[in-house]
Amino acid sequence: MNIPTYRKITSALLLLVGVMPFASVASAKTRTSTHTGTYANSKGGSGTTSSTTVRGDGSVSRQGTWTNQNGGTGTTSSSRNFDKTTGTGTVSKSTTLPDGKSAMTTGTLTKNTDGSISDHATRTGFNGKTETLATTTTKTDAGASTTGTITGANGRASTINSTTTKDADGYAKDTTITGANGKTLERNSVTTEHSDGSYTRNIEVTKPDGTTSTRTENFTVTKDDSPQG
Repeated sequence: MNIPTYRKITSALLLLVGVMPFASVASAKTRTSTHTGTYANSKGGSGTTSSTTVRGDGSVSRQGTWTNQNGGTGTTSSSRNFDKTTGTGTVSKSTTLPDGKSAMTTGTLTKNTDGSISDHATRTGFNGKTETLATTTTKTDAGASTTGTITGANGRASTINSTTTKDADGYAKDTTITGANGKTLERNSVTTEHSDGSYTRNIEVTKPDGTTSTRTENFTVTKDDSPQG
């Protein structure tokens, strides 16, 4: 194919954008937060989600599970380690679907002289095929901007452009993937924090043929604000 599938793109975004290079991980103490919630999509899918994030000295790790409407359970695991002294680090993410298929991504981080972060990663997908990802993320006044390429097993490259914008109510993430044939896939995500401390995330994906799909997530975050370790 000339453009990655939505599942591949989502995995890439979670690794390269979701584990933000500019996340605050400076504390030498360990802090833990737990996310629990529900999701529903326009294809009739729904379920529950749960994840635990641990932040330490230069590291962020996340373990998560989800259960779909049929009772099937999937798992995700991701980690990011960054050494501010050397300006280098590593990232990884693995996902196992309810049917047992799995995908794995591993990569390296390098801080550039202009302050941006370059990420080079390799992903083995659920079909066993391997692709490479190369991106650079730059911190902006409003959030962050990421550009790069995804090169498939067939050698064809797609470009990725993603912008994250933060405000008092939450943040928005807009991503466009352009395939070797010029066709595009767009993913727009808006996360809103409510007055009661809960969150809603609305995601819309527009495929190259113009059709769209949506997903709504509702979740809460419980933080352990007492440093440990």
